[in-house]
Amino acid sequence: MTSPLMNNYLNFASGIAHQQYLPAEEGIVKAYNDGCTHWYVDGSLHGEMVPDWSSERIENLNNLIKKYNVQPIFHGNFKAPLGSDVDYLREAAVTYVKQEIDIAAKIGAPLVIHGGGIVEPKKIVLAKQKALDNYILSIKELAEYAAEKSVDIYLENLSNYKHYRPFHYVFTHMEEYDYVFNKIDHKNVYFFLDAGHANVGEGDPIAVVEKYHQKIKGISFSNNNGEQDQHFSIGRGTVNYSDFIETINRNNWKGLVAFEVRDKSTLDSVKELASA
Repeated sequence: MTSPLMNNYLNFASGIAHQQYLPAEEGIVKAYNDGCTHWYVDGSLHGEMVPDWSSERIENLNNLIKKYNVQPIFHGNFKAPLGSDVDYLREAAVTYVKQEIDIAAKIGAPLVIHGGGIVEPKKIVLAKQKALDNYILSIKELAEYAAEKSVDIYLENLSNYKHYRPFHYVFTHMEEYDYVFNKIDHKNVYFFLDAGHANVGEGDPIAVVEKYHQKIKGISFSNNNGEQDQHFSIGRGTVNYSDFIETINRNNWKGLVAFEVRDKSTLDSVKELASA
């Protein structure tokens, strides 16, 4: 499916989605009506988690995909502790995400996964390093499993909250991106850049695009004040999207364009990004 939203406004978009936080069956209809080519199946919502996917529901969703010709992106449960330093928890999370991969395979979707979070009031540097190493272990196991199912894995970055100790997300800034991608060489593992997340904690999403444009499969667009993930529209925050788009175009990047803005429609978001 092509969309006039791409053809008329965003020449670097291979597809367009807008995260609406809806049940899958409602989300695909909303996406179709809004002119999107893709939509989020959000595995972090109650009612959308692994136990909620019966074979009958999957069959029904595949029928809707054929009807509307809108393609799914399975957004895995970001609360799965794939970087946990508690081995039993990490292994349980990997088992859970493998079931998300099974669902993604059955509906023909890539799976977006996250590093999750840790809680550690002491020895923070060591704890975060352990979490990052464990996240890599999880990715490697999941990537091999996903390859057998012909599923691509998209690694989404989370926000680098510096002042919320003892709580820390994993995979949140350039040093961690470098560390992970230097150790992951699986051909089915890509970067799904959340530009809003990358802006939090004095981050530089433009520098991330500059360095990783060949690895980035899709970009989630929103804006914020650099301190919280506020999901504001393109012009309401500290991300300079004029420079961001210049960097995209200069590097000939093309990929999935997703919006996670809560204060504007898909069409208005597309227009605002196009005019940045």
